[in-house]
Amino acid sequence: MVIERRIAIENLTFCTMMSQSLENQVTALNETQPPRYGLLRSYHESVQQALEDCSCNYPTTKRLVEFVDDPAITPQMLGNILSLLVDLDVIGVHSQRNNSNRYDLTQYDPARMDELANLLETNSEP
Repeated sequence: MVIERRIAIENLTFCTMMSQSLENQVTALNETQPPRYGLLRSYHESVQQALEDCSCNYPTTKRLVEFVDDPAITPQMLGNILSLLVDLDVIGVHSQRNNSNRYDLTQYDPARMDELANLLETNSEP
C-alpha cells in the first residue's frame, strides 16, 4: 500500500516535471525566437488536426500538407512547425534529409500536443 502510493506520487512528480519542462521550452522559444513562437501559436490547431488525420506513420512535409485545412500554411511554414514539434518532443523524426525529413508519427504524443496548445493559448498576447 505504501509502495503503491509512493509510485503514484513519483509518477505525479514526473508528470509535473514534464509539464514544467514543456512550459520552460515554450517560454524560451517565445523569448529567443519570437517569429517561430508566433508561427507555432498561430497554426498549432491546424497542424494538430493534420497530424491526427494523417494515416501514414512516416510522412514527409509534402504528404502532411495534404491534411492541412488552412490554405495560409505553406509547406515551408509546416516544415518549420514540424521541426519545432520535434524539438518539443511532440513528434519524432524517422529520417533527416537535406531535401525532406520523414516524421515519425508513431511517436506522436497527443497529450503533450494538448498541453502545448494549452500553453500557447494561455500565453497568447493580444
